[in-house]
Amino acid sequence: MTPGEAGREKPDRMMEPPRRLVLGVTGHRRLELEKKVAAAVDAVLDEIVRRAAGERAAGQHGAGEDAPPLKLSVLSPLAEGADRLVAKRVLAREGGELEAVLPMDEREYEADFATDASRAEFRSLLARACTIHRLPPVPKREEAYAAAGRYVVDRCDILIAVWDGAPEEGRGGTAEIVRYARARARRLVIIGP
Repeated sequence: MTPGEAGREKPDRMMEPPRRLVLGVTGHRRLELEKKVAAAVDAVLDEIVRRAAGERAAGQHGAGEDAPPLKLSVLSPLAEGADRLVAKRVLAREGGELEAVLPMDEREYEADFATDASRAEFRSLLARACTIHRLPPVPKREEAYAAAGRYVVDRCDILIAVWDGAPEEGRGGTAEIVRYARARARRLVIIGP
């Protein structure tokens, strides 16, 4: 390399910090076709990564290979079903991170989980979280779930909703959180359960 070429070297892309994309999750607690939903989540994650790479390349005038790598982070309350499934699929990816959002104290929250295996899975995922957001207590349980859903929507770049399109059955349900995301003009991907 000549001395004049030294100043034109491309920076080592490994030296640049990865761009972080925060995915929120909301969805049903009971998933009858969990393997199919997991495959659909993986396809959505692949598409999100592909589109983000295209946006970065366009923003850098075609220099896509010089863009810093994309790091996916999932913001999840870790309820049974969709919350955990999406968290596990993001964690299965290289560099994937989990930020847990707890609507109430862990022990109180665990009372909502059906089995000892479910509580163990919750604790295992919680131990893998790089950050745990503990929300302030509220008087009613349903309001705590609604607050957690709003917290996720307000802090994510894209919300993934595993939802059948049905109206909510109570406060803090998936339909309410999807409606809130739409009102906030949040990017939204809906996957049928």
